[in-house]
Amino acid sequence: MDPLELSRQLTNRAVRTPRKLGQAPYRTLQLAAAEPGETPYDVVYEEPPVRLRRYDPERPTDATPVVIAYAFINDPSILDFSPQRSVVGRFLERGVPVYVVDWGDPSRIDRSLGLTDYVTRFLANCVGTVREREGTESVHLLGYSTSVPLVVAYAALFPDRVRTLVLQGPPIDFRAGDDLELFRTLAAGHDHERIASVFDAVPTPLLEIGLACRKPVEYTVTAPLRLWDRLDDPAFVEGQGRKLEWVEGGPDIPARLYREFVGDLLLENRLIENELELGGRRIELSAIDAPTLLVLGEDDKFVPREASVPILEAIGTDEAEIVELPTGHVGLSVADVAHDRGWPRVADWLAERG
Repeated sequence: MDPLELSRQLTNRAVRTPRKLGQAPYRTLQLAAAEPGETPYDVVYEEPPVRLRRYDPERPTDATPVVIAYAFINDPSILDFSPQRSVVGRFLERGVPVYVVDWGDPSRIDRSLGLTDYVTRFLANCVGTVREREGTESVHLLGYSTSVPLVVAYAALFPDRVRTLVLQGPPIDFRAGDDLELFRTLAAGHDHERIASVFDAVPTPLLEIGLACRKPVEYTVTAPLRLWDRLDDPAFVEGQGRKLEWVEGGPDIPARLYREFVGDLLLENRLIENELELGGRRIELSAIDAPTLLVLGEDDKFVPREASVPILEAIGTDEAEIVELPTGHVGLSVADVAHDRGWPRVADWLAERG
């Protein structure tokens, strides 16, 4: 860095320090009080631990509904991060009814729930509820992050119920990409079978430790320093508070689901190899014939591009596209660029296909 620029930045920080110290108590309260998820919704289907949320547009149209299956390791509130940065809101603005699968927090009696339950029971019932309520044969189905394998498996088993398939930050090929190597190493370095036998529901903090190991400096040093550096910026503090609330709200994972996700998908890569079986049925990716759109982050450090694009070679559709944005994994939901350029494109793409 240019010495003059460095001097200017240091001087700026020194001048702002007294102001930040004076504002610290208020900003701490603001940080603690900020919450994502302001758009009202109704719960239209519930089978513990899963609930299906319905968001109703102010000016409804006859558009095909969007069903979003969010990552089962996080709370879906990030999809409604703030009024200006809401994935749900982008669709509602177009008059499209939005349904969000809230996987919920499992209890001790849910330890036996696995991939088959989540795909052929919960997700199937959610889509069935939407089809019945909206009077439509098929839906726009959107999967995000760890729920993408579930959504893809559902689309392969029930292709006639999926009008389009949108995959956001999708981990598909778990043997592709150096950025996935640490996850594979962590998974192989511990006995996931034993963890599943110890816990009825694997606690979220264990998953957070894994994420922190993926980017230790970012989690322990860079992020806190960034917050301090912009403590006198109320909009930034508000956004950080919403992120913290979202991170802390992540659900636990049923023991069997954890064991199968780590063993069958992460370690053995059975989905992309067409070797995954759910309820006695083999998942054949070539059965997916719905138009498919990948939404990728150029700076995604959790799911690299090379772990996502192999799906396009495996599925049977002849209509597939990629929207790639200059942001990271979480940024696909909350970054300004995602809402300025990305989600309007996704909404247009869906509208063109009914």
